[in-house]
Amino acid sequence: MINNNNSAPEKRDKTIIRGTYLIMTPFSLTLLSLSISLLISSPIQTTFAQLSSPTPEAALTEDGVNSQLAEFEAAQQQYLSAWNNTAFNSQFDVFVAEGSHLGYGLYREHVPANVFRPGETIVLYMEPVGFGHEPIISLDGSNSNADGSRTLYLINITADYIIADSDGTVLATIEDLPAASLISHRQNTEFSLTLTLSQEEPFPIGDYLISYRLHDHVTGQSFQIDRDITIDDNAVTGALPLPGTNDDNNVPDVLPQQLEERSQALQD
Repeated sequence: MINNNNSAPEKRDKTIIRGTYLIMTPFSLTLLSLSISLLISSPIQTTFAQLSSPTPEAALTEDGVNSQLAEFEAAQQQYLSAWNNTAFNSQFDVFVAEGSHLGYGLYREHVPANVFRPGETIVLYMEPVGFGHEPIISLDGSNSNADGSRTLYLINITADYIIADSDGTVLATIEDLPAASLISHRQNTEFSLTLTLSQEEPFPIGDYLISYRLHDHVTGQSFQIDRDITIDDNAVTGALPLPGTNDDNNVPDVLPQQLEERSQALQD
């Protein structure tokens, strides 16, 4: 028996539908999707001397700027052409600490990579590529098109969870859950998802296989990610710092070898 209770979507630069799903098996599983955009601004100080003595970059003519923008737009179109010829898949995915996802490429990586305590939330961060952008014509009186309409773009992705034990016996299946549904003015490609599995009732100690199956309802394509995890009641887990910070409060001291190995892997 599965009870689905959808909460209202959060409004951010990237809109993700957040949902909570409960399945009655030996475990109670909850799937969430969360994406938060981070905007960083810094004050700009300008002096009179700076205004009166422009740099060569500032002295670029309007024609030069327009030429650069045209070249950039052409490169974007080439990128979108390559994107549309790329199969729907995951470019990158990793387990991250709960609540650490702050936007595309911003997260605290979970350590050890695939070992979790009983009751600990399991969060997979993912950067999908090759998903489609369905054009939607909006008749809202804007001036985007000659007829007063404008073209928007829909991204529509759902997810399935399949949880199996170490012998391959399927323990639970959760299907057709909204992972991402958003409409944007531009064809969004810098896009990340987090798929969260909460142990409402702690998993028994042991090894499991979690299969994440993603479906793009615009292109009709699907792919699957299989991740082995271990539930260990003696595990000491933590998270690597955010990029550019020295905050290591959530990194356990008993994991220096794992962290050193991960750091070396990132450098390589």
